[in-house]
Amino acid sequence: GYTSQLEYAQARAEYESPAQAVPQAELAVARQENALLLLIGDSPSGEIARGAALSALRPPPVPDGLPADLLRRRPDIAQAEFQLAVSDANLSAARKAFLPRLHLSGSAGLLYASGVASPVRIWSLGGSILAPLFEGGRIEAGAQVATAQRDQAAFAYRRTALTAFREVNDNLAALRQLEAQVLHLGQQRDALAAALRHATNRYRAGYSPYLEQLDAQRGLLSAELSLIQAQADWLNASVALYQAMGGGWSRTD
Repeated sequence: GYTSQLEYAQARAEYESPAQAVPQAELAVARQENALLLLIGDSPSGEIARGAALSALRPPPVPDGLPADLLRRRPDIAQAEFQLAVSDANLSAARKAFLPRLHLSGSAGLLYASGVASPVRIWSLGGSILAPLFEGGRIEAGAQVATAQRDQAAFAYRRTALTAFREVNDNLAALRQLEAQVLHLGQQRDALAAALRHATNRYRAGYSPYLEQLDAQRGLLSAELSLIQAQADWLNASVALYQAMGGGWSRTD
């Protein structure tokens, strides 16, 4: 009758809607695989070994108490530190102390400084040779004031270091929030899967139209796609943190 033909057409349309996205996804996978093969110097005709499913992957845990000294491995920090050291020979021996004594907390998802109430005070270095440079952004006159070249290098280093701290903090926060998002989306996916089972049983028993089952299928598909995207974002945030840290960390750090 008319009702069965309508439901069939609607079911076919619901099927074709996600099916048309499959070739696009496969094309994206092929391009990524070709990029990886080029990166490792292999032929584009090679194959990329498949590992665990995306749902089984988890970012490595970030241990508490990572020293901010790890950031000195970043190329931008290393370059700014080198420029600062060569601008004044007196700074060469002390350049390791230029980074504030901070600690990176993975569980808390933040970067903190022991004994420092305000991030601005991180750069209040007391009686050190750079103190005149970091007092409210003013360069104090006097015999201790460095040359303009050293001043420029010092402020460039400060800006680079603060940028590095912000990037690390952003990615720590992203890891924490995306982990929570993945958890909630997984729970939503499970609830919608249960709803689809109920809708299917109701339709087969003749208690509800097929449209109810279609709506449940649509909701489950949307939740699964959102979960996959959140899982990918979570892993990408871990990679970004690894890069922001200048190459990650080890148990001995």
